[in-house]
Amino acid sequence: MRQFFWLPLGLSALLVLLALSGLVAMSWRNLERLQPVQEHLAHIARIQNVGLAMEQTLLEGLRGVQVGGEQLDELRGELREVAALEGALQPDTNRRLAGVAERIAATGPGALETLFETLAELRSVLADERAQHDLLMLNVTESTRMELRLAVLLLVVLPLSGGVATLWLLRRTTQPLKDLQHLLNRLSGRDFRLVSDEVLLNTTKLARPAFQSYNAMVSRLQELEAEHQDRERLLEQRVRAATEALLAQSRELSRAERLAAVGAVSAGLAHELRNPLAGIQLACSKLRNKIADGDQSNRISAVISELQRINHLLTEQVDAARHAPEPMVDVDIAAAVRELLDLLRYQVPSQFALQVSVDEGLHCVLPAAGFRQALLNLLLNAVQIQGEEGRVEVSATRSNGHLVMSVSDDGPGFPKETLIAGIRPFATGRIGGTGLGLAMVRRFVRDLDGQLELDNRSPRGAQVTMSLPCGAAVESGDHDNA
Repeated sequence: MRQFFWLPLGLSALLVLLALSGLVAMSWRNLERLQPVQEHLAHIARIQNVGLAMEQTLLEGLRGVQVGGEQLDELRGELREVAALEGALQPDTNRRLAGVAERIAATGPGALETLFETLAELRSVLADERAQHDLLMLNVTESTRMELRLAVLLLVVLPLSGGVATLWLLRRTTQPLKDLQHLLNRLSGRDFRLVSDEVLLNTTKLARPAFQSYNAMVSRLQELEAEHQDRERLLEQRVRAATEALLAQSRELSRAERLAAVGAVSAGLAHELRNPLAGIQLACSKLRNKIADGDQSNRISAVISELQRINHLLTEQVDAARHAPEPMVDVDIAAAVRELLDLLRYQVPSQFALQVSVDEGLHCVLPAAGFRQALLNLLLNAVQIQGEEGRVEVSATRSNGHLVMSVSDDGPGFPKETLIAGIRPFATGRIGGTGLGLAMVRRFVRDLDGQLELDNRSPRGAQVTMSLPCGAAVESGDHDNA
């Protein structure tokens, strides 16, 4: 588009510049011709002045005044000065003037006849110079007339040439502009076709950059349109994902309602089971006191400990129904892990490997029963998912004021859906499982404002990591009822 504007303007400026240059050249040439004319006029004037002085001297002599040598010397000096000047058009003018000066020098005072002769010679020189001057003026006049005709011709021809060139350029630029208008109208209809190479080769060089710029713009619009479509598809996917999440949350709410109902039933059942459990615990205590075998006594002690824990859990169920949180106590993490593993060894096959990596002396303020129940759920899940043989590893460290505890196994790992969607109550990948173990662990961790992470190990196996605040007593509220 800049070429469409600047080319006519540049062409017009060039024509005007040519016209002005021609006029300036003509004026300069006239000045060069006038300068010799002025110099010749000055030369003729000097000759005329000498002639007038010679006539004045001759008139004085005719009146009887004695012509002195000083007057003749003055005339001779003026003639020599004029003869030494340049500007004569007649080639022998300076020579003739010098000859007149010599004749005056050879003439004594009072020789009027010599003055008559020199005056006649001077007038002849002056007449020849005037004739040459008239010829010079004639040439100047003819040259001026020729330049005038040429100037008029320039003033007529250059505008006509400019008009013809403008019409030619307009004809060359109108069609590309119409083609460009057609392309823009096509582009407004979301037609992103490029201008073909054949059209680019056939178009004028003046319009080719405009079509190339159009192709560049259309290419960029194609990229933007592709990005827009990708963004629309991404938004549709996000809307679909959000819809699925809402549906999943709705299902979770339904499950939460069922859990609430189950919790109410569990609270009633727990209340009814505590009395027979108390009798069983008392009987086991009496039986332990009567058994002398140490190993059997230890087993009975483990049974009593589990009965106590069951009783405590039943009490918690009743307290949970009353929304009474478990008190926070100082828990020896290593001792609690050893107790659970000792109990677990009686429930798993002998080929199972149970490994512990817990720092001795690690203590945290936690709900003791809830912590043991959450850890036991993780251990049981790790054992049951592996079948008759496998390995379970428990590790615990303290980092940045938090207890970081991991339970890992060599089983098949978590399903991909569980890693993406998270823990859902009643969702289990094990035959005979209830799907409530991890849900209870998640609730325990959330009540303490902790974090629970599920990962799969390489090449196989799963790992569950709990991060719990480990410091001063934490007030465990009912953060999540799911």
